Amino acid sequence: MRLQSIELIERRNGFFCFRDRLIPSVRPGDGVGVAVFFNPSPVDQDFAEVLGWQPYLWFPSAKQIEDILKAMDRSDEQTFQMLRTEWEGPRPRKMKVADFV
Repeated sequence: MRLQSIELIERRNGFFCFRDRLIPSVRPGDGVGVAVFFNPSPVDQDFAEVLGWQPYLWFPSAKQIEDILKAMDRSDEQTFQMLRTEWEGPRPRKMKVADFV
């Protein structure tokens, strides 16, 4: 698979807001998440032919991982701006002094 794009997608009131469309969310809560979109590559077809099923493969570059981590930091910041409070989750945001000013 090849990386197509890394998108920040807002979730509000049980829906993702993406490109002027509302998409139902399985998880509740408001926030901003990072979505990674892929395009198929020739290696996907090669593995599918040998395995007999379509695996989801990705060989990320260091730059792509950096871009994803930066997007996750931006999503945390935007979620905090949306909620104006800390939230539960695997990436708890650390409040900064500037958040209180």
